[in-house]
Amino acid sequence: MTSAPLPDIEGAIHLLKSEDVQIRQMMAYLLGQVGDSRAIEPLIDALEDADVGVRGAAANALGALGDQAAVPYLKPMLRADNAQMVVWAAFALTKLGHDRFDVLSGALETGDVMVRRSAILAMQQLADDRAIPLLLSVYHDPERRFSADNTVGEAAAKALVKLGYNVGGLPPR
Repeated sequence: MTSAPLPDIEGAIHLLKSEDVQIRQMMAYLLGQVGDSRAIEPLIDALEDADVGVRGAAANALGALGDQAAVPYLKPMLRADNAQMVVWAAFALTKLGHDRFDVLSGALETGDVMVRRSAILAMQQLADDRAIPLLLSVYHDPERRFSADNTVGEAAAKALVKLGYNVGGLPPR
């Protein structure tokens, strides 16, 4: 039996400085999935990236890595000008044991569809039963990010199913 090849952590860390925003964002995401502590400091540095998507992926990755060293860098992000970044900082802090679920629930009230969808995704990933009544409150929200995109309500339904809540005729997970 052959084992899976080891990921190139150093290469992924190097790509966090790529000129391509999508590569930086993907590398931040992947570094969080791999779970290697060598990524913590570079991901903390990525919290200063010019692109909010990269900063959000870095915050998400730091939450996934579970290292408390990230907390002092994530807490100030709760005061960010970008509401979507605030959601991802709250998500990461909650994953790290510094419960900011209140921020996520408040984000469902915003008029910005991207912020609402980010909060739904964060709630889904946290798998916290406190999300069920909140997700039910946006279950019928028809707003779309793009014309071909799923609605906020459909995103909420998917999250509810992942949380084990059977929404109408949807199959249980």
